[in-house]
Amino acid sequence: MYKVNFAVGLLTIVLSTTAAPPVAAQSLDKIRLGNSGTGINTYLLDLGHRTGLFRKNGIDLEPVYVSSGSLLNQALLAGTFEMIMSQGSEAMMMKLRGADVRINAVVANRFNHVYLAAPSITSIKQLKGKKVAVSRFGSGSHFQTNLVFKESGLDPERDVTVLQIGNSGARMAAIMSGTVDGTIMAADFVPRARREGFNILTDLAETKIEYPFLSLHMLGGYTDRNLRVVKAVIKGLSESIRLFQSDPAAAKASIRASLRTDDQETIDYSLARAVQVLDRRPFPTAGGIQTVLDELGKEAKGKAWKFDDFVDLRALRELEKEGLFK
Repeated sequence: MYKVNFAVGLLTIVLSTTAAPPVAAQSLDKIRLGNSGTGINTYLLDLGHRTGLFRKNGIDLEPVYVSSGSLLNQALLAGTFEMIMSQGSEAMMMKLRGADVRINAVVANRFNHVYLAAPSITSIKQLKGKKVAVSRFGSGSHFQTNLVFKESGLDPERDVTVLQIGNSGARMAAIMSGTVDGTIMAADFVPRARREGFNILTDLAETKIEYPFLSLHMLGGYTDRNLRVVKAVIKGLSESIRLFQSDPAAAKASIRASLRTDDQETIDYSLARAVQVLDRRPFPTAGGIQTVLDELGKEAKGKAWKFDDFVDLRALRELEKEGLFK
């Protein structure tokens, strides 16, 4: 089990230094929200923090970055975080293995990653017998990697050697050094990868496959005890999405801060991708949950799993009745 000292060396607090509008300290609920992956989640958390949207909704949010979704979800089970944002497949995997983890919202129901390969590789089939990278086994990057290879007719367990490398930045370094020949990659890295001569073999965003790409999930008991707080966090995220999609200047400032780059091509590309993927009405979809169940295969056997086994829509439904998503 992972205790709080699990954070040393793995967790990096992602907080803007920009002051948020003052709110009486006693009115704020302190929330440690773990997140993984580069890109959309960090943009929204940074934007919501720097503009005071979470504080406006009574939340003192402390985003904490973890380099792998599978590690992040283990930290959730250990009580390190009240809630986390990562790929929904990771939450569902924990549910299938007996943990009471519930998806409370999904801010992106489509993939936003690409499959990147070395300059000499021009098709997925050419990766047969090669080394490829994921963050960790059981993570969202591993799930997407398996999906890409199966769609191309390769067996990800037999036809390639899968290495646990770390987040997109670490995987980018691995492919540039020649340690691996292919990897799933956050879309933010596409402009740089193209400039370096690497090939985009598959753009998962173009598949239109529904998938809980970025979900907010937590233990069921926490939702039962803190529905008001869950609603406030979702409201802050939804308002951040609306601002991100309607205010390019604010969105670009958060992308610049999150990626720590001034490369305009990267900022513009990341903005365009995120605007398309983000959902202002952040409900998980039945199609997305089924995509995960279909892909997990062996893990899902033994029970007639259904949509309601994995989601908790109480907060979303109350917010919708209140008119938040109009």
